[in-house]
Amino acid sequence: MFDIETESKLFNIYITPGVIAEIAAQSKMFDRIKKVDKLELGGTAAKQRVLIKASQSARASSDSGYPAPKQSTPAETLIYLKRAMMFSMQFDGFALECALKEGAAMDPEEFEKQGLFMTVIDDLSRQLIGDGSSRLCQASALGSGIKILPVDSPYYAKATKFLKPGRIIDGYLVAAQEIVSGEIDTVDSDTQVTLKANASWSNDCWIMNEKVFVATEKAGTGEAMGLLGICSNLDPPYPNAANGLQQLPVGTYPDWKAVVKSNGGIKRPLSEDLIISAIDDIELGYITAMLITQKVRRVWVAYLRNFKEFGDKTMWGGWVGIPFYYDGKEIPMVPDKFVPDGHILGIDEDKLTLYVTKKNAEVTWEKQRDGSILQKVAGKNEYVAEGHIFLNMGVSVRKAFFKINDIDEPTA
Repeated sequence: MFDIETESKLFNIYITPGVIAEIAAQSKMFDRIKKVDKLELGGTAAKQRVLIKASQSARASSDSGYPAPKQSTPAETLIYLKRAMMFSMQFDGFALECALKEGAAMDPEEFEKQGLFMTVIDDLSRQLIGDGSSRLCQASALGSGIKILPVDSPYYAKATKFLKPGRIIDGYLVAAQEIVSGEIDTVDSDTQVTLKANASWSNDCWIMNEKVFVATEKAGTGEAMGLLGICSNLDPPYPNAANGLQQLPVGTYPDWKAVVKSNGGIKRPLSEDLIISAIDDIELGYITAMLITQKVRRVWVAYLRNFKEFGDKTMWGGWVGIPFYYDGKEIPMVPDKFVPDGHILGIDEDKLTLYVTKKNAEVTWEKQRDGSILQKVAGKNEYVAEGHIFLNMGVSVRKAFFKINDIDEPTA
């Protein structure tokens, strides 16, 4: 159908940027990170020096003696490159050929209308907000040889937020696999799906995408680390549980933790004092943005209107945010649909690094020996393309981040 030159143009000029544009349009976190400096990994892992604790050898003095010198506490972290996204796309030959315009490749507007990459967008965006565990939700009741799977989630009232018809899932209770490659037939409600075949599972069995679970973190396995793993005062769960975030366990490095303002699972009203208390507790950094839910945004807008201070502004790399005023500065509060219910995540962008295999080439397409990307489906006027995104997110100072949760939100 296409010569190699035209096919390469199709992917490298139109489709590949289209993938990134679509992901960025849905995930403010990805959009923002892709604009900052990225580091290329020379191998499968990166070592990064981090500051755990600042030196305390400073004080006033009543004599001429200086304080006893004490070093800041540094440590070396290890950040593994992840196969964060592996995807196969199917293209109709008729659509591809009709998209040709004067010998050029597919028009980007036509491509984006097809919505081919919605699954890629949702899943990668989820990873950048998640805790690196690959957990989507968990079974809320025991199941024995049945298809109806009830679920709940520690993060979302809509527990089926990341479950779609046709998705293949696995289920694990701790490290024991219980559901093996189960296909979702229908999503029945916010808390229930129906599988195509009977399966059995324990109560609280964790549901995740097929073939992503690993018990121990290493290169090329599991999912990328996200903000929920960073904005925590604990070690992230599997696969990081044994060695901690970036191979630094909190038990060994008690200062390797973020500021967390929880309320024991009891919902409480959002207040200015609550946010300020989190910002005031930040060490070794400055909060440059806060990611919030749409419902938290609604609550904060109502609060601002009481004081006649409300006004959306174009902030944070072009995204519309609400300004939060602190020490005479405006900190953007930006809603992102992947932030968990009742959460505010405060971040210092300068302390985040996106590790990739090649800068500005997040998507890599598999090529055949002749250089072609499209593979024809036998007996059909259809083509398949396979691509991947290898990356991981690292942090240099965990104490420059905060998490506020247990915020009371509107129910609708």
